[in-house]
Amino acid sequence: MRYLVIDRARVVSAHPNLASARSAEAQGPGQSTEPGPLLDGEPAWWARTRSNGAAAKLGILRTDATELGIRFELRACQAPAGSCRHAPCGTYATWAVSRWYGLLSEFAAYVPLSWIWAGHHDGDPRGDTPRFLAEGQALVDRLAADMRAPLRAVQGPPADARTLDERAQAAHALVVRFLASHFGPAPSPETVTVRPVIHGQDLHLRLNPTVSGDLPICGTALSGCGTDSTTIESDARPCDQCFGRIPIVPPPVLTPAEHRAWTTYIDRSGS
Repeated sequence: MRYLVIDRARVVSAHPNLASARSAEAQGPGQSTEPGPLLDGEPAWWARTRSNGAAAKLGILRTDATELGIRFELRACQAPAGSCRHAPCGTYATWAVSRWYGLLSEFAAYVPLSWIWAGHHDGDPRGDTPRFLAEGQALVDRLAADMRAPLRAVQGPPADARTLDERAQAAHALVVRFLASHFGPAPSPETVTVRPVIHGQDLHLRLNPTVSGDLPICGTALSGCGTDSTTIESDARPCDQCFGRIPIVPPPVLTPAEHRAWTTYIDRSGS
């Protein structure tokens, strides 16, 4: 269990105990003095009263207050980068809802301009299912390992030649794809198509539409813009990962429609 400092329904910090949360609160939004209902003998939250007579707002929240209907949302600003001047942001999209603050906060680390909202929310079971929790935790564990620079011999080539920025972009795309597969509307299978794209001497595959932007299925960040190709050029080398010849690590997180379109394409291409 953690104690969360809340400012205008936004989680601004998380703490292991109440004293630490009180200290952080005193340096920021101010002290909350109105206790909420008891949960296991301690208030589930504390609220800040407002001088104008308006309803009190959450100040400190225990993460186990989900037993009383509290839920967390992962929200991300949709305004162009650097242009949001809202306090709080008013042009956001909600990407996930769950009772599990820890998992959503780990996802937020890979989503620029995102934050965790806390408050009473109508029931949305999708973020509480065992499948979402297990697959979500496996994904953030893989991404955490992927963002660490692996040890290597001084004279040896790096195991992963991508820059940290390229890894962060790939991680962002994987998180967006994963959350869309659980919280987005189910896409119609016939709306997903596979686009061969030539980049240098390599032929990659992209899905269209997709939440991963210009990333191919293998997740490689392509510098510049690849060239769409309607046929496999004789001098282009098919990407072994995009064409299913070797495993993709970490494996792509695809919706059922995306997976069907991809596997159907590579089966037809004879890969």
